[in-house]
Parts: sequence; structure tokens; C-alpha cells
Amino acid sequence: MADTDAALAAGWRAAVQAVADSRAAPLSARHALHAAVALDRLSDLAHARRAALPSPLARAGDILSFRAALRAADPAFGPLMDLTACSANGPHLALIATQIPPEGFASLPVGDLMVSLYNAGTVPRLYLVTPAESLPMQPLLQAALDWWRVVVPHAAAG
Repeated sequence: MADTDAALAAGWRAAVQAVADSRAAPLSARHALHAAVALDRLSDLAHARRAALPSPLARAGDILSFRAALRAADPAFGPLMDLTACSANGPHLALIATQIPPEGFASLPVGDLMVSLYNAGTVPRLYLVTPAESLPMQPLLQAALDWWRVVVPHAAAG
């Protein structure tokens, strides 16, 4: 049990660092993918400790049913799991020019403000693109990390 606790704590620290790295380089698909993989790895590590997790995660016997329960637990998990599966027809990361509303200009960092001035009020943002929708990547990563922080609090202490 101590080994699984140590592995989960190490996985947690890796995920926190990867999300922080992605936040520091918000246009980097490589950093975002690394963060998604680190968050996805928590699924495997938490499966070994599932009895300590809330239902229905605790009742999931095998890893596939556990991952299905995770998908149902938070909307961020499905798209991230699909991304890390690297399916040929699965989601991908893309920089998309995003329109900034006039009231949003005041809160933009100087670099983004300068870019928006030369690009018709748009700035590039990294999105996870699926056939059905485009999801901003940074909030998706943060939502998954926040979910893990609440559900696996002992990992955050490690």
C-alpha cells in the first residue's frame, strides 16, 4: 500500500508540475500534451487506490470500468483521455485565433494586446479540437487538476 501511495503522490506532483509548465507556455502543444498525459497517468495510479475513492470509482473493478467512471465524473476527462489515446481520428491540439471582446482588452497581457492590435482583435489560443467542438486547453487541464485535488486529497499532501 505504501508503494501505491508513493506512486500516486509522485504522479500528483508530476501532474501539478506539467500543468504549471503548460500554463507558463500556453501556446505550446507539447507542454499541453505532456500535462494531459500526466493527468491521464493519475487514472492508472488512482485505480490501485480506488477503494479509498468515492463511489462509483470505488466500485469499479477493472481499469476500463474505472476510466469509464472517471469520464462520467467530470467533463474534462473524456476529451483529455481521447487526446492521450492518440487515435488517428481522435482530437488534436490546434492554435486558433480567438476574438477578444472589447471589454477584454484591458485585462490582456501586453504581448497579447500587441498581437490583437495587428490581428483584427484576435489572439492565438491552444484548443483541443474534436469533431463536435473546440475546447480551450488551459481551462480543461486546470479543471482536471482541480478535480483530482479534491477527490484524491492525500495525493496533494505528498
